[in-house]
Amino acid sequence: MQGVNTHRLVGLGLATILTLSAAGGAAAVWVAGGPGENLHPERGANLIVELTQVNNSLLWSSLAGNVSLVETTGWPSSDGTHDLGGALVIEKPANPLAGTINIGEKPQSVAFSLD
Repeated sequence: MQGVNTHRLVGLGLATILTLSAAGGAAAVWVAGGPGENLHPERGANLIVELTQVNNSLLWSSLAGNVSLVETTGWPSSDGTHDLGGALVIEKPANPLAGTINIGEKPQSVAFSLD
């Protein structure tokens, strides 16, 4: 009986994500647990945007519509004297269905906004 309930809940979650995507205003957020770590999807983000991490690039493709904005946040750093906030890059992708994010180091998060 627990298996049935689990599948039902997953189905409801997927239906909610797809409904939000169809209605517009959906977002997919990928985050890293710490500096240098790979990004992981939050709350079903992998059902909205597929993300592949390769060397100094992030390859993404939308599974749920047009991406209108990509926001990449870097990790804060300090040299002991000066504290720097993480870099923030906000861009409108040339292709709303797929793209590449070139990075120097693994980011703290990447957020995708869909139309």
